[in-house]
Amino acid sequence: MDTESTLDVLFIYPSYGDGDSESRLLPARVEDDIPNQESPNIGVGYLLAKAKQHGIRAKFMDMVFDNVSADALIDYVKTHRPNLVGFTAFTVHIKAAGYLAERIKLAVPDTVVSIGGVHASAIPLETLDEFPAFDFAYCGEAEDTLADIVEYATNPTRLAKVPGVVMRGQTTFQPNWTQDISTLPFPAWEEFELSRYGGNWPHFSERELPILAQRGCPYQCNFCMRASGRTVRMRPPESVIAEIERNIEEFGCTAIGFLDETFGINKKWAREFFHQMKKRGLNKKTPWGCSTRVSHTTQELLEAMSEAGCYAAFFGLESADTEVLITTGKKITTDDMKRTIGWAKGAGIIPYGAFIIGLPGDTEETVHKAIDLAGELNLYSITFPIAVPFPGTELYTIGRSGQHGMEILSYDWDRYGKQEGGVLESKDIPSERRKELQEIAYASHPKKKLDTYVRDYVNVSAAAAA
Repeated sequence: MDTESTLDVLFIYPSYGDGDSESRLLPARVEDDIPNQESPNIGVGYLLAKAKQHGIRAKFMDMVFDNVSADALIDYVKTHRPNLVGFTAFTVHIKAAGYLAERIKLAVPDTVVSIGGVHASAIPLETLDEFPAFDFAYCGEAEDTLADIVEYATNPTRLAKVPGVVMRGQTTFQPNWTQDISTLPFPAWEEFELSRYGGNWPHFSERELPILAQRGCPYQCNFCMRASGRTVRMRPPESVIAEIERNIEEFGCTAIGFLDETFGINKKWAREFFHQMKKRGLNKKTPWGCSTRVSHTTQELLEAMSEAGCYAAFFGLESADTEVLITTGKKITTDDMKRTIGWAKGAGIIPYGAFIIGLPGDTEETVHKAIDLAGELNLYSITFPIAVPFPGTELYTIGRSGQHGMEILSYDWDRYGKQEGGVLESKDIPSERRKELQEIAYASHPKKKLDTYVRDYVNVSAAAAA
């Protein structure tokens, strides 16, 4: 006899597989005793908040951080019979999502199962072809359409008309974006076990929570999929301030990790935000980290960021070679890097960065230039991911068409981790050599201890005076 459903929708972030999830997270840790790169899923946080607005019964299962096995997931689905199961997945664990979807269909065949996230947004039709257990894909951002998706989940004709929904048999698709993100409710962190997430930055405080002040990126780097679209959509500074204060009061938040692709891209917005942070004393209560660009940032901006509470910033550097940077579409120079990293240290901001190994035009010589430049820049943390041709990127197209002598070796999505390599090569740097160069790079730049680095290289007096 069928069991009555107790859930309208179950959101799932899939595990990579038993025993593998933890090992994949370890390279993201800057120091062994400081967990980082482990924030609660803000996209699902928004969806849960929208579900509450509409009276939708929803739950989120983070299989990685909640340590949920595949068998436990199936037991949960059998017990609660959600009308809709929605997976969100990056490329590297899309196969895990597909496998779990199959098991759900076998256990409870009438369950509607969907797939969203970056991979499905990039190639939704191909994803549906590859993984038949998904009933539909969602392309883009689903906050404004969630109620319709849940209502029409079992009505394919009506469901197909919902913006962002992609069904089998379609020949085209159009991503759906939430145009006015200032209207969204704040993420429903009450639905998460927040103690399991260390945060994006080594904040040395009890709890960091992520915030998005903007969505979208106007830049055109060939290795990036621009998961939130190319149009920048900003929230008013007062909305972000209100969310920070809510996070402090309701969730014991003591630090903020901004997830904006380029923080402070709007200088007028930034000035008002910094003013409000200082006016309300939040710069003293909630230190924060962010990501930005070396070509976008000025000395004045970095000093203002520090005064407003910023203590750490990540800069995507990508290459030390001018021609590779031009080909990549990064639109920065090594002079930009040297100047901006120096400004950050002078402002009391701890700099992070990354160089990518194996971009179009890279040779062993250009990779060694990056390794040498990393030493000259002397950032607190520097990583050397290997170029991955993620679906939806120009690099994916380049690899498929053989431009720049490049070739995609595998479409096994399990191998599409940034630190793993093995799926892309060029005539200048074979796949195996990319991994060897990565090992050389990391051996040349062992991880630093934060307290020692700050003492020796960062203008602590500037940060302390904020």
